[in-house]
Amino acid sequence: MTKPTVVVLGAAGAQASGLLRGFGRTETDLELVLCDRAWRDDAPLEVGTQQVHRVLFDLLSEPDKLREILTGADLVVNLTGPYYTLGPIILDAAIEAGTNYLDICDDADATELLLQRDQAAKAAGVTALIGMGSAPGTTNVLVRLALDALPAGDASASITWCVDAKDMVGAVVPHFAHSFSTAVPEFGGTPGWELLAPERVSFPEPVGEQLVVTLSHPEVLTLPRFTRVTTAHNKGGLIPEDFTHLGWSVSRLPHGPNRTAAMHTIFEAALAGHSEREPVGSGLIVDVRVGSDGISFLSGGQMSQDDATGTPAAAGSLVALQGKVPGPGVVSPEVLEPADFFTALREVSAGGGGMTAYRTRDGEIVEHVRIRDLLTLDAVAR
Repeated sequence: MTKPTVVVLGAAGAQASGLLRGFGRTETDLELVLCDRAWRDDAPLEVGTQQVHRVLFDLLSEPDKLREILTGADLVVNLTGPYYTLGPIILDAAIEAGTNYLDICDDADATELLLQRDQAAKAAGVTALIGMGSAPGTTNVLVRLALDALPAGDASASITWCVDAKDMVGAVVPHFAHSFSTAVPEFGGTPGWELLAPERVSFPEPVGEQLVVTLSHPEVLTLPRFTRVTTAHNKGGLIPEDFTHLGWSVSRLPHGPNRTAAMHTIFEAALAGHSEREPVGSGLIVDVRVGSDGISFLSGGQMSQDDATGTPAAAGSLVALQGKVPGPGVVSPEVLEPADFFTALREVSAGGGGMTAYRTRDGEIVEHVRIRDLLTLDAVAR
């Protein structure tokens, strides 16, 4: 049997490392074409026994080579950033090449641009699964899982997260600033601090109470498009909270050729001042309600953002290669069958994660429920 060919763009980056480790754990044989504009000769590749080809090229300056590499591939995984610049360019190339597509896009405005390619993707027979990381990604599937276990009717979804500032590397820095500048679209720029509705939220230990604010995120757009969620909210923050304030501040820097470099310099200087601090980890709360009934998912732990984002992307890639992503067209992770996703996630995951689930009534916890049992209910309902 011919091995599926998976092209990974941005393969030398931090998020790709988690994806590749996930691919290294699966028993599915893959041919990986790993592309980046810069490779460190001494950089190890943790891909298990998967077949690997490294390709050095700049996708912006060599568009013909991009189309050549994508043609004939079974899937392209786009891990380049920022998505509000590169996402539409690469999806357009995938549609032209007739290659299925997956990314971890977490910019709301970029998500709108990608969704605009839906008809073109359908015409080309291409299925594009966008936002298949942690948040968005796993968050969307959890909302779908809750909806499948809750009564009929309009639903609301609230997604709250925090990550350690030590994970702020590479394209993550300008992305975080961009999330502030697009948090309140009607404002037309970075809103004042109070308009971001800051609040303190208690995450499971060891994360504890953290500051979160309104940030733009794709789930707010996609959940109402693909599910019965009518109201969706997203809030997030960094640990320690000084870095949340810092993200808001750098988002107000004037636009210009040196803006991104200035952001990195500021964040790196701040991180240096916290070099002795032990990382706390990350936290996530996904709360879904239909009337007074609800299901909440909570997690808190030490998993790095490389794995937290890259591992779900690896799982989504397996689901895509199995032909289990509804398509063609441009879709978001909430269209996946939760059982398909979690089966693939177990295959590519190193374990851990610490996710717990609860049934709620009027926002108060009623009882603990196992995710396995929710998946069983979902399977019976189908």
